[in-house]
Amino acid sequence: MKTAMITFTDKGRGLSEKLMEEVSLFGKASVYDSRDMKDKKSLHNFIKKAFAENDAIIFIGAAGMAVRLIAPYIRDKQTDPAVLVVDEEGRFVIPILSGHTGGINEISAKISGAINAIPVITTATDITEKFSVDIYAKENGLELPDRADIVELSSMVVEGGRVKTKEQPGEDPVYISADEARIKLRRKPYVLGIGCRKGIRQSQLEGYINEILDDYRLSLNDIGLVAAIDLKKDEKGLIEWCEAHKKKLLTFTPAELMIQEGGFTRPDSAKQKAGADNVCERVVTAAGCRLFAKKMTKSGISVAIGIRE
Repeated sequence: MKTAMITFTDKGRGLSEKLMEEVSLFGKASVYDSRDMKDKKSLHNFIKKAFAENDAIIFIGAAGMAVRLIAPYIRDKQTDPAVLVVDEEGRFVIPILSGHTGGINEISAKISGAINAIPVITTATDITEKFSVDIYAKENGLELPDRADIVELSSMVVEGGRVKTKEQPGEDPVYISADEARIKLRRKPYVLGIGCRKGIRQSQLEGYINEILDDYRLSLNDIGLVAAIDLKKDEKGLIEWCEAHKKKLLTFTPAELMIQEGGFTRPDSAKQKAGADNVCERVVTAAGCRLFAKKMTKSGISVAIGIRE
């Protein structure tokens, strides 16, 4: 997730420094001071660009000002970034737009915990603790359908409708229904194949994965699943990264990986330890994907990217 934090005063700038570590857990975060922009036109041009280039925008200031600044650029939940506001005293965290990334309420809760603020959540399915299509889709690497379909199903859920899901792991499509409402979701196109040394930290994975995604002009929102060898199913740093970004982790045995066919990168010594070579590439094909980007390695982390046919 690529996030822009926008401040307007010295107090807001100071608060942004406290938030930076927490926000960075969700991806790449940058802080911008509106006072560095020479006039109101420059500020509006910046907001327009930030709206187009980021997955989330955090305003540290007044909610009314944030609403006025983003109003000309709001189009659709499927393409708009998530937007939230933190007041300069750090007392309240207010999600305004959930955006195409979903999960903004969870981010708000984590930020609130970090600065001891109150999260102001108004989403009906959250305050009633009902099933959320947005969260289900994100946790399972699924693309959301038209907004009108989501609204109809969510209304049924809030009114007490029983939710049913029909899916086959790794296959399209997935159906969700509640009473008379029914929607169809499809899986996101890209899969990350990851291999890493024992004891790797979440922050190390964060940095290298963000670097790779930037190189290929992809975002975390494009990634549906993460795949790894089963020896890594309890790897703390990998588990923490997947949980932070709501990515489902699929794992495969060495035997399942070694029967995969394809033009894999030249074998290395990994097979002696793991029982399989070119793990990050093989897990991609085991997950039913074609290799989109072959093995890339840095500081004990290997990553390959697959795309669903």
